[in-house]
Amino acid sequence: MMNNVVRMCDLSFNPKLFETFRCGTALDELLSSHQGLPRGVNYMIIGDPGVGKTTIILDMLANVQKRYPQARILFISAEMNEIDLTIYVERYPKFQTLPILFVESDFDNLTRNWEKIKTIIEEGWDIVAIDSFYELQGIIKDEENIRMKDAESWLLQLMKKQNKGQNERQLNCTFLTIQQVTKSGNFVGSNRLKHSITAMMELRLENPKNIYSDRFITFSKHRRGDVGVKLFYSLSSTGNVSFDEQRFRQEQHIKHIQSRVAGEIRNFADEFDKLFTPE
Repeated sequence: MMNNVVRMCDLSFNPKLFETFRCGTALDELLSSHQGLPRGVNYMIIGDPGVGKTTIILDMLANVQKRYPQARILFISAEMNEIDLTIYVERYPKFQTLPILFVESDFDNLTRNWEKIKTIIEEGWDIVAIDSFYELQGIIKDEENIRMKDAESWLLQLMKKQNKGQNERQLNCTFLTIQQVTKSGNFVGSNRLKHSITAMMELRLENPKNIYSDRFITFSKHRRGDVGVKLFYSLSSTGNVSFDEQRFRQEQHIKHIQSRVAGEIRNFADEFDKLFTPE
């Protein structure tokens, strides 16, 4: 007999779960319909090579850290080591105070990264960013001598428990996971992984063949907000990400007009049909 059938009207949650972390930029409007990054969700970030995935995520974390000093934020780096990020922080000094966990393959098997990662994450965090999911998955697979599919399951299970606040601080953790893509720009990962995430954030070039073309953020899947909306941005050498808010507002205004006109046309068509449809 099933004992996990529920009615939504019988469930109750801490109102804090539905508060968001705001970055203070136009990106907040894309992150959710409630403005900002929700708690207890999993957002995956994919994009063309060199488009700035890591920079955008670190910029988000730094902005949230500045606005919410008490928030517990963790960046897990499975691709860049301490030396790499030192050079990176010289360009973007606002990232220098973010807590970072460096994870590297241990070919001598003296350190079990999975146990270290699991222990640290279970301390309880508001936001955990992983760069990248696929690289971390591969490290766990090699060190634990398991299949990639099993490593993915281990990570997903850990993430889901943290989403629900099953940690020392009972914090509903949000994960931002950068994921690799194929040469054609498609998502790398199983269907299970794709269905497990709350939203898919894509960072794209207007012209994928030209690294200097305009860059934009959009969501191709979004349970907490809109899909298909574009927010253009640029990366500077001054340690900031600049969002083209004016262009964003203009495109939003155009979409609103298009939606209104489409609705008026549908209403006109319905009235027209009524005139010539026998009762």
